Amino acid sequence: MTTYCVMGLARSGVAAANALVKRGHRVVASDLRDEVKLSAFLSQLDPRVEVILGENPVLAGSVIVVSPGITPSAPVFQEAARLGCDVVGEIGLFYQLRGTVPVLAVTGTDGKSTTTSWLGAMCEVAGRPTWVGGNLGTPLCASLDVLTTEHTVVAEVSCFQLSTAPNFHPKVAVVTNIAPDHLDYYGGSFEAYVQAKASVIANHGPGDTMVLNADDPILSQWTAPDGAQVLWFSRRGPLPDSQSGLWVDQNTIWYRGPNEEAQAVVPCNELPIPGQHNVENAMAAAGAGLAYGLPMSAVQQALRSFGGLEHRIEYITTIDGVRYYNDSKATNPHASEAALRAFDDTMVLICGGSEKDSDFTGWADLVSQRCHHVVCCGDTGEGIRAVLGDRVETSFTYRLDDATELAKTIAHGQGVVVLSPACASFDQFTNFEERGRAFKSYVNALQ
Repeated sequence: MTTYCVMGLARSGVAAANALVKRGHRVVASDLRDEVKLSAFLSQLDPRVEVILGENPVLAGSVIVVSPGITPSAPVFQEAARLGCDVVGEIGLFYQLRGTVPVLAVTGTDGKSTTTSWLGAMCEVAGRPTWVGGNLGTPLCASLDVLTTEHTVVAEVSCFQLSTAPNFHPKVAVVTNIAPDHLDYYGGSFEAYVQAKASVIANHGPGDTMVLNADDPILSQWTAPDGAQVLWFSRRGPLPDSQSGLWVDQNTIWYRGPNEEAQAVVPCNELPIPGQHNVENAMAAAGAGLAYGLPMSAVQQALRSFGGLEHRIEYITTIDGVRYYNDSKATNPHASEAALRAFDDTMVLICGGSEKDSDFTGWADLVSQRCHHVVCCGDTGEGIRAVLGDRVETSFTYRLDDATELAKTIAHGQGVVVLSPACASFDQFTNFEERGRAFKSYVNALQ
């Protein structure tokens, strides 16, 4: 019987601890937080799990399962190395325990959740038993008791998760794009962040496929490991004849597989969710689905029927002629740019939140071109207002509910009001989901 020290008792830690104890292992689960803050998670733990709160002890001879929220500089890593303990994250543990179930993985800075869900919908339309999860919502280890040999797992994986999953080996790996994000987690190193993303293909070989954004200056330089295949996707125009993948030409998505003729997939205006970034997400998902062997007809059907995700340029309602959208998932400037480009209407933008060491310079240039007025709020609100300067009209109010009411007044019966914060949520909310649902309640209260 192996002893596992599971550190961090949020969703992934609980799923990992329960999966391990059900398989006969001794599990010691720990968290630095107290019982009050963890009550919801502790209630989900198998009673056979031993719990220690207030510290994260490393037991000699154990395997350490770390939460993705534990940074690489945390003392636990040094202590594990000193004691010779193996360290793995929840997705690495899942991969070890999953058996032969194939995994399709999606990572990148932006568009991960939409691409993952769209790809999952393609698998389901094709009649494949499908389990969608990972960073998107339900931890991968939670699937272990329901998966059969017929299943396909479609997983969103974050840089945090990939940093502690050296064994992870998806059959198809999508990387949507790479832009600076989570630099605080990596001690300010963009290179370390890129390396974490690249680890999704580190174990690729014959029979595997990587689906990459040809328009991304970093990804366009990547090459496939020996024997692996690359499918590219590009919104800027046709791919070179030497490359397989998807592209946009004359407002239509096209596909050319290895040693195949090009064929039209769908017109872009038949995609059901707005924005040029969602054209890229559609191509990324379609490339993964086709690489996995899904029929083109299933891919086309899912492309036309997918309804989008909560908190990602999500339409809320129309009040007095103004349409309101929730883009709370845009937790960095690069992600927020997608919403800025999605609308041609007069836009009142609500932005701001907690700091992630982000650079707002390029984002501010786009804001000044696309927005009628910007309501800045939260801890970063005054700083963002200073970056925008006098290039666009701005207001500041700390609370999001006050910002929502102010935006309604400013919109004055025309255009759109969009919450696209370009910041994390931790100044006022526990996560972007809570922030987005709060915003929707504030908007609905305006009616």
